[in-house]
Amino acid sequence: MDQQQQMKRRRPDSNVIPFRLDAAFFFERAVKHLDRHNLQNALKYFRKAMEYEPDNPVNHCNLAGVLSELGKFEESNEILENVLESIDPQMYECYFYMANNWANMGFYDKAEEYAARYLDLEPQGEFAKDAEEMLEILIEEFGGGEVLRQRVEEKEAERKEQDLARKLLEQGKFMEATTYLQKTIDQHPDLIAPRNNLSLAYYYLGHLETAVDIAQEVLVKDPNNIHARCNLAVFYQHLGRKEELDSLLNGLRKVYPLNFDQSYKLATTMGILGEHQTAYRLFLQLSRWTENPDPSLLHCVAASACNTGNFPFARRIWQDIQILDPKGEVAPFYLKLLDEAESGGTSISPVSYHYQIPFHEQFKQMQEQMKTGKTGNWRNDPLIRSSLFWALQHGEIETKIQVIQTFALIADQEVEQALREFINRPDEIEQLKMLAVYVLRHIGAEGTYTDMAGLKQDWKEILDTAWTVLAVHGHELYDVTRRIWSDFLVKSLEQPPRMTQPNTWAAGLAYLVLRQQGITVTQSEVAEQFGVSVGTVSKISRQIAQKIRS
Repeated sequence: MDQQQQMKRRRPDSNVIPFRLDAAFFFERAVKHLDRHNLQNALKYFRKAMEYEPDNPVNHCNLAGVLSELGKFEESNEILENVLESIDPQMYECYFYMANNWANMGFYDKAEEYAARYLDLEPQGEFAKDAEEMLEILIEEFGGGEVLRQRVEEKEAERKEQDLARKLLEQGKFMEATTYLQKTIDQHPDLIAPRNNLSLAYYYLGHLETAVDIAQEVLVKDPNNIHARCNLAVFYQHLGRKEELDSLLNGLRKVYPLNFDQSYKLATTMGILGEHQTAYRLFLQLSRWTENPDPSLLHCVAASACNTGNFPFARRIWQDIQILDPKGEVAPFYLKLLDEAESGGTSISPVSYHYQIPFHEQFKQMQEQMKTGKTGNWRNDPLIRSSLFWALQHGEIETKIQVIQTFALIADQEVEQALREFINRPDEIEQLKMLAVYVLRHIGAEGTYTDMAGLKQDWKEILDTAWTVLAVHGHELYDVTRRIWSDFLVKSLEQPPRMTQPNTWAAGLAYLVLRQQGITVTQSEVAEQFGVSVGTVSKISRQIAQKIRS
């Protein structure tokens, strides 16, 4: 190609615009995303800038800074150490950056070491004043040296305690969590996180006033604590304390957290409180911060979009979730709901931000499983467990009956403790307490819970009397007898029959059990064993059979 042709290719009016992809280009893109606090994209472009100029230590430090903002402190330190070892050993500010990372991870002895090293090398450096303040705080708060190492060990122990408490809450073991968290607070009275978790545990158990008191205690210690303010707002909503709720909401609407966990907490809270537009903005931002959002976060985006009327966008997100979680039932449920609403012109109730189908739908599944005596995955689901504990405290009579029946299947220490508390409440009706006592007996709970409630024990005497005759036919019949008798008692709660003659009821129950199990026996034989009339055996067995079939 001659020189004239080359000149033509470089003419100003040429339609070809040169486009250079270099480190400066990616750096500028990264800074723009950083200004918008879009950390994931900033991270991506700083990585690109580092790839184009791997020997430029500034690119590495920028990348380390974003990683630190995302809470990836260890990865940030690895990059900074590489700068000092392989790229620019005189870039001493890396020591100060690493000191901050170590402090954020709770390794205060390391933070002290690196801050001191920076000051030794750059006593008049850009971050000298900040490093001196960091050292003063570390020494003032933790003593430095041996005391500082001891504090690190304590910090690690505290972290383990918090992890265990969080695990108990996630498993729905709220009563166990309250005991554990209170012990942690007694040992470490200055810690905030256990108090927030304790407040939530009491809320899940339905003890609202206690939950409020603890959240308020947190805010006395830390007035700007996001988690406590969010928790308190939800508690106020349930208690109907509108003025206090409005005051909190006005402040929460103006909060723009830079921390992922705080943003998630705030977004979820605003959704629960019906502030769906704010929730939508926050969840959308969180999804952009995250490189590969998980289905639960994407569901929150879809739910908030749906709750603000943006059905097409919600549909696209739930369709994406179907691809990510092909075996999940949440996305198909809500996509079907959207189809029904659009075809029938009906409205959609606010969608829950929990990555689960609605509780009433789950309860239907639970009831189907209860008929077969089986439990599903819901047994340890914290959301379902909290709903059950809540309903036992605040539900209608029929709901409480269903909850107590369900507790018979869960049958763990949490259930036992909840039922023990329930039968001692002075404002609960006797029939419900009778059912609770029966369930306690059914799950093998020991102790004097029957005497504490002062309840009549006719039903227990009937079961025991029936078993004196049935035992000879095999111990496996006991569970069958107990289940039939339990079903009858539950279905008779609204109009309980008089049981003044236990032998007559025991005879009818025993005859029904034997016939259902295919054991040949006559009414006369059973009547003779219990010392009652044949007519009584026939009447009572029919009455029990009809009730359990209803």
